[in-house]
Amino acid sequence: MEKFKIKYFVWVILISLLPVSLLQSQLREFRIHTRGMLHQTVYNTGELGRTFDNGTAGMLKGYPSMEWPPNSYIILDRKEYAGQHNSFGGGLYIAGTVNSVRQYVYCGAVTDNNGNATQVENVYSYPISIERIENYPVLSNGDLNPDYNPDEAEEIIIAKWGTPLGVEVTRTSRAWSFPKHNSYIIYEYELKNTNSSTLEDAFVAWGYGFCTSMFGYERKYNRWAEADTRSSDQFARYDLKRYMTYNHDRIGKPDTIFFDLWSRPGDRGGLNSPQAAGLVMLYYDYDHLAVRGETNLYVSPSDSGVVWDENNKLKQPWLNRYENCNLYPTKLQTWLDPLNRKSSVFKSRTDSIYFSDDNYYWIGRAKPSQTLGWSQPAGHGYGFGPYKLPAGETMRFAVAEVVGYGPGVASDSIYMDLGGGLRGEPEPYLHPVPSWYKALTYPYVGTPPVIGSDYLQNHPLPWYVDPEVVSIRDVADRAIQMFTGKPLVKHDTLQYEPRNSVPDGHGIYSPENIPIPAPVIFVENTQAAVNKIMWGPQVEEFTTPRTVGFNYYLALRATHPLGPWTLIDSIGKRDPRYFFDSLYVLLDSASNIGDFCYYAVVSVDSLGGKSGMTNITPHETQAPAVTKLGKVYVVPNPLVVTNGLTGSDPNGEVTDRLQFYGLTENCTIKIFSYSGQLIQTIEHNQDAVNNPWYQISRNNQILASGVYFFVVEDKSGAKATGKFVIIH
Repeated sequence: MEKFKIKYFVWVILISLLPVSLLQSQLREFRIHTRGMLHQTVYNTGELGRTFDNGTAGMLKGYPSMEWPPNSYIILDRKEYAGQHNSFGGGLYIAGTVNSVRQYVYCGAVTDNNGNATQVENVYSYPISIERIENYPVLSNGDLNPDYNPDEAEEIIIAKWGTPLGVEVTRTSRAWSFPKHNSYIIYEYELKNTNSSTLEDAFVAWGYGFCTSMFGYERKYNRWAEADTRSSDQFARYDLKRYMTYNHDRIGKPDTIFFDLWSRPGDRGGLNSPQAAGLVMLYYDYDHLAVRGETNLYVSPSDSGVVWDENNKLKQPWLNRYENCNLYPTKLQTWLDPLNRKSSVFKSRTDSIYFSDDNYYWIGRAKPSQTLGWSQPAGHGYGFGPYKLPAGETMRFAVAEVVGYGPGVASDSIYMDLGGGLRGEPEPYLHPVPSWYKALTYPYVGTPPVIGSDYLQNHPLPWYVDPEVVSIRDVADRAIQMFTGKPLVKHDTLQYEPRNSVPDGHGIYSPENIPIPAPVIFVENTQAAVNKIMWGPQVEEFTTPRTVGFNYYLALRATHPLGPWTLIDSIGKRDPRYFFDSLYVLLDSASNIGDFCYYAVVSVDSLGGKSGMTNITPHETQAPAVTKLGKVYVVPNPLVVTNGLTGSDPNGEVTDRLQFYGLTENCTIKIFSYSGQLIQTIEHNQDAVNNPWYQISRNNQILASGVYFFVVEDKSGAKATGKFVIIH
């Protein structure tokens, strides 16, 4: 073992001596999956979601990290919430020996020795390229796409990078908007050995930090940090039938303020952390697994009788690990060291009878570190090997990121998976699958000893959850169906086998049905400040061999992308109420000047199947600016901060908003205190009648209760004055 460590440090020194020009020539770039309900940032370094740390660095707006549902940024009580992100970041680990030198590379999901974010590009990976391909059935102008391929994903990102190990990685990720298939992203990996020598004792693994819903943790702890996952909140679990490692919150974190409001039909739901988020192994390379005798792998005498399969290859997976999010290189090295297997294995009927058939499938395969599933649930390591990869050859893998509304549904509580218990609990560590349909009593989870919730007994599913695909188990089964091209199977009792799932590791991607796509919509202002929603009829002619005919549209409106979504109207094909001159035109009489509205139009086919909501369009309701400055009004006046206003405004808290009406296109607004002190100056330069302001003074302070005065002056010199009152 000491020989391997010495060679590893020699390799680190050699990397540090690479020419600076080579290191600086590589560019770290990203593309974003935005097509379905699961949004993810993808880098050409191997990183996924965000630069990995324990969460304390927060999230940058517009860079989702397994965000589900999407578009979840919101401002509440003057606090910005980045949204429903579910991962501290992820990445790919590769280890191998070339010419007797052992090397370890961490393409994401790695920190420094103190748990802080660390650079990946040009240290562990050399970015090569990244490309995002849109295979949308409808073009941005509303026309049908003549090149649409129904046997390929709607959104594809291809990222390539090299490594100091001489392995070049091509990762192709795919996403869909189809209901039932919009809550997972599938990643195919190709790893090519570009060395002139064989890569030996190679391991390939995935590292992730899971913490379900940044929003829920910020609402409870005022932060999103891995330390809080260890406060009886998060549980790491493993579904053996689906090869799925995942996390879920204990009770979903019901919101203490907005629970009743958000629990209404068409809204987001009253649970702030309802997600279960994880990773499913869809395919692993079997052909290149080293045969016993071709590897320097150390196998303990107690394991040797159970870990080898009928072909004398090691049973997979090799690694199934939970940890904290301090994933520094020397720790990760122990995960991938052939002389020091970190994961123990299932060895006997005693620890496998509960989850296998008579052949005890999991005997000899890696156990999750289930005693850490409560105490250190966030960091997941999931690995395969050892491999022997000759020069010039390629091995392939496929995984799916999956997110569902809880671990299971009500009927799943008859099944068990690994997790849910505490350190010190007696084996076998198996517990019933929880859900948001019925709270379960677990004897080892603290006080009260409850996991799950009765929430769905009394409240509807949120609008973004398909009633046929609710839990992460449902989502995983759909990902398997899409990847294999086989009929849907519920892997509750039937074992999924990634080894033989598809030929050569390439997904099939032929969904059983393809919905009529949603039309492209356009929203305009009118003189009367009534929003006009428009779209063409092109999608009504959409056909594929797996599509049924168009029937009607549903026009929807919301005050925030997460809801509540309300129906404006159902609109039939060429409905004479709305169809004029080859265009549908719908006026929203509920729109108010200055409000941000969100619109979507859903296509419904003749069997009742719906399109994805791919056309959610934000719009600030406005009317044209006045031509001559006259009376300027402030609304509401008085502003009572507890006035019950609802809705979304990306610029500030909606309950703090004052709106100035009657403005010309170019004018200056000055606000003064009762004593005459200048509070703020606002430059209004837009073709709109009003300008919202959020009580923020020029010293970045919220205004106190009181009477305030304003003066408006336009470019002609005309002035208007007035006053308003603020009551906290």
